[in-house]
Amino acid sequence: MSTLKLKKEKLSNLFTCKKGNSKYIKSYCNKHQGDYEVYTGSTLKSFGFLNTYDYDEPNLSFTTDGEYAGTLKVLTGKYNVGGHRAILLKKDENLDLHYFNYILQPIFYSKVKPGDVPSISWEKHLKDVEIEIPINKNGNYDVIEQKRIAEILKQIENKKLLLQKKKNILLSTLINDNLLNNSKYKEVLISDIFSPENGSGQYTKTYCKNNAGYFPVYSGSSIEIFSNINSYDYDGEYLTWVKDGLAGYLMYHDGKFSITNHRGILIPKIDMSNIDLKYLKYVIEPIFRGECKGRVGHDGQNEYTTLNQTMINNIKTKIKIPVDNNGNYDLNKQKEIANKYRKIEEIKKNISNQIDILCSTEIQLQ
Repeated sequence: MSTLKLKKEKLSNLFTCKKGNSKYIKSYCNKHQGDYEVYTGSTLKSFGFLNTYDYDEPNLSFTTDGEYAGTLKVLTGKYNVGGHRAILLKKDENLDLHYFNYILQPIFYSKVKPGDVPSISWEKHLKDVEIEIPINKNGNYDVIEQKRIAEILKQIENKKLLLQKKKNILLSTLINDNLLNNSKYKEVLISDIFSPENGSGQYTKTYCKNNAGYFPVYSGSSIEIFSNINSYDYDGEYLTWVKDGLAGYLMYHDGKFSITNHRGILIPKIDMSNIDLKYLKYVIEPIFRGECKGRVGHDGQNEYTTLNQTMINNIKTKIKIPVDNNGNYDLNKQKEIANKYRKIEEIKKNISNQIDILCSTEIQLQ
């Protein structure tokens, strides 16, 4: 087997960078509508179409600022480029754009300058970056070998995308009540055992900074602490839910804490001595998620949903709570089932972590 020969080159020796045309804004596109697409900051949707075009050949391009800064895309056909994108013009015909798209993407992302508006600059961040390119026995860029590697990387990326899709489906799959099949249970309305209440709107970033302390404040995130302050609103075991964003997800608390107005809390109406809140978290969460209203993204992505107090009080779906032979709530059975749910969640998380590791592994050219 022949050894792959590689040569290091600076990007500035391979490409000339040309900025997009800043005049291609929405109003301009609306006045000059046509068939030729305008590519700008977003890589996910069309920005506009003009009756003229600036380019009529494939080019590698990248977003210069905004949410998708550093994202590469090979543009083809007749098209235009707006002010939030730049074009990389080849200096040698023996360069395969798809090869560079795959090789450069992780590098470009690593060079993005973070901030309120993330950005990346050819002059400041990219032109002196060195990459390896296959060469033939004559020392020329080997475009055939580039195409072969690009096809392999394409297949790998497609498999990674499939794994990420399966991961999103896995994480968004909520546990059902199949573990109750062999148990006696009582069906009750959520509103019969809980009164939903909103968190406090006073817990802004400024307030928390001015009142820093030990006690956690939780907000819209289902797992992370928003801040820590020097007081608390609740002390004990509670369930809280996300009101907006990824609405409906529940969190179990045991201790002193507070919540913002992006989260609500379920205040018990009944004696909870024979009720396991960890069990209720698992059985209530799929119901809450099913009652959310709003924009539900593909496979749980780009979601913005809502679940407020009124919506919870109007839920008619009943939850099942195990009971003993006397019809009393069976705390031990609840804990047993909750532990099984927990183990299932741990398996899901472990699989998710393994997928992340696999998808983040970079391929090294040999």
